[in-house]
Amino acid sequence: MTHGLDLLADGGTVDLADGTSVQLRYSMRALALLEARYGSVAAVQSAIDSTGKGAAFGPIIQLVGAGAVGPGGFEPHYREHQDAKGERKISGDIVFRRRTDGADIADLLHPGRLSQYVDAFNAAFSKALESLGNDDETPDLTAAIETVSPGLSSTTSPSVPSTFSPAPSGT
Repeated sequence: MTHGLDLLADGGTVDLADGTSVQLRYSMRALALLEARYGSVAAVQSAIDSTGKGAAFGPIIQLVGAGAVGPGGFEPHYREHQDAKGERKISGDIVFRRRTDGADIADLLHPGRLSQYVDAFNAAFSKALESLGNDDETPDLTAAIETVSPGLSSTTSPSVPSTFSPAPSGT
């Protein structure tokens, strides 16, 4: 049985440059932020380029920052846009500011601790996905969720074509 606290399972502590540390936990909010930023769970898991030919530092800030979101931790600040289909997407990087003093997590992460950050992210992210699946396997997050509409209610009405012209009153 998965309990609410399982979704916030500790994955590891990361040390910050100011001498403080933060426990990484990937809540549903954190996972949704990363999904909105990267597009999918698979893209989140492959965001860090380990070959040295692509981005590593920027994605680490995003991944660690999302894991630090929550009460007493960091708050995400981002720009969101809506495309023509009505889908909302995060534009650019998310800035994670500490709630107590407004410090940006990007200024508090040290490049010399990169492997600690990657290890802590991997442990916490895997633990969060395990908790979502309620077992040891990563859940299939690609399965479609079917929505059933109960139909019209007293608060909804059928749509009317744009060419509809109501009859004048008194006729």
